[in-house]
Amino acid sequence: MSLDRYKKMTDAEFKSLTDKEFEEYLKLKKEDLPRHYRKLGEITVDTVLTPEEVIEIAKKHHQEHELDGTVNEQIESLFFDEAYTFKVDMEDRENDDIRPAWRVTVDLPPNPFLFEDYMLIVSDRDKAVMGMLDVNGHPVSEGNEFTDEDIEYIMSDEDPDDDNE
Repeated sequence: MSLDRYKKMTDAEFKSLTDKEFEEYLKLKKEDLPRHYRKLGEITVDTVLTPEEVIEIAKKHHQEHELDGTVNEQIESLFFDEAYTFKVDMEDRENDDIRPAWRVTVDLPPNPFLFEDYMLIVSDRDKAVMGMLDVNGHPVSEGNEFTDEDIEYIMSDEDPDDDNE
């Protein structure tokens, strides 16, 4: 049995799994997780890039985009993901863009406004930074940063419904 069976399910089908089926799903998911967080010595597929090349690509991208923090250059801090999902096709999950990628940590200095470190995702095949993950592992996309107005509103005690009266 593989995880592919579960990927093809609708939300309703997934929610209707029996306890035994759900336990099977959790077991398969647990077995699959290590593919996404391999340390250098655990990589089981051939890679296009060397760890040193990955760090250089990340540093160049970091510098060109004037990002906060410092790229961690310790090779031991790299993670390799044999099946990173770059894009999800909700109409046909078989069409998801899944390929090998490296995770490079960017260390941030202590700051009350910036939270913890983030990661740059370097596509092994494309030899380029293809995205970023926040500290929680969520993709960061352009345009989801707060504007000054957003921050001002969040920090105030205003009620959004007051504007409509």
